[in-house]
Amino acid sequence: MRADVVVVGSGLAGLLTALELEGMQVAVVTQGAIGVEASSSGAQGGGAAALGDDDSPELHASDTVAA
Repeated sequence: MRADVVVVGSGLAGLLTALELEGMQVAVVTQGAIGVEASSSGAQGGGAAALGDDDSPELHASDTVAA
């Protein structure tokens, strides 16, 4: 297989990048089913922080790892 670009991951960012590369040979490499086993569904808009009284950096880190 030959590709101009290799996109690693099948989350929203990777798939949108692959679509934007129209006219190029793009290979998408992922460990699971495309669009199903990515972490995009657990993302919170790309930014998150422990700001609430009921939150902490440790809980934030645990949520990030779980996602």
